[in-house]
Amino acid sequence: MRSSATLYIMQRAAEKAAFSLSRDFGELEKLQVSHKGFRNFVTSADRNSEARIVQELTHARPDYSLVCEESGFTEKEDKNSVWIVDPIDGTSNFMRGIPYFAINIALRVNNEFTAGVTLDPVRGECYKAELGQGAFVGQRNRLRVSGRENLKEAVVATRVSLDLDEKLIKAGVILRKTGSIALDLAYLSAGKYDIVVAHGARLWDIAAGMVLVKESGGFIRVNSSGEYYNMIAASSKKLLDSCINLGL
Repeated sequence: MRSSATLYIMQRAAEKAAFSLSRDFGELEKLQVSHKGFRNFVTSADRNSEARIVQELTHARPDYSLVCEESGFTEKEDKNSVWIVDPIDGTSNFMRGIPYFAINIALRVNNEFTAGVTLDPVRGECYKAELGQGAFVGQRNRLRVSGRENLKEAVVATRVSLDLDEKLIKAGVILRKTGSIALDLAYLSAGKYDIVVAHGARLWDIAAGMVLVKESGGFIRVNSSGEYYNMIAASSKKLLDSCINLGL
């Protein structure tokens, strides 16, 4: 894949943040003995990650506005081009030394998500997609959602209520609760998961993943209110229909 200027900027920003996050992640074990120090360290890691990303994005596109998990909305001259930043998706995993978290960056132009990058600092995997250009991990590996059509063969990453989990279990699926919607959607785009269902997501959790899923041939159903997503279900068309029939 030959990255556009936009994806290059996004990936570079994510990689700058990933370098420091990987270092911080390696230091966490030493801080487990001090609860206060531990909390402060994680908060600092989150904010530092966001600051590095914002610095890179703003240097490259100074007129673009921003929506960030930590610092909120920053309006610039171009109100229609908005960077959406989640410096650590899966903070609870990061805090406990669980290597399942990601950096999320998306671009929204005229209220449409046009590009997305999800970078896994632990594995060094960068999932990226741009509207109409496909989805990739690394430079050449094109992503495609799973071709499974039967719920009984599906692996489903969920963050939903227990009653909906029970419905899925009765339908015969294998459930995964991972703690990072961003990586869940990236894995869905790569065909590793067959379905992702979540309640209570925020814009920065899923913006990049929505581009990845669509550009890898997947479908998404959402129920949203502003930046808050009451429900998101993503999968292949066949399995998404099955989820809807279950009441998801």
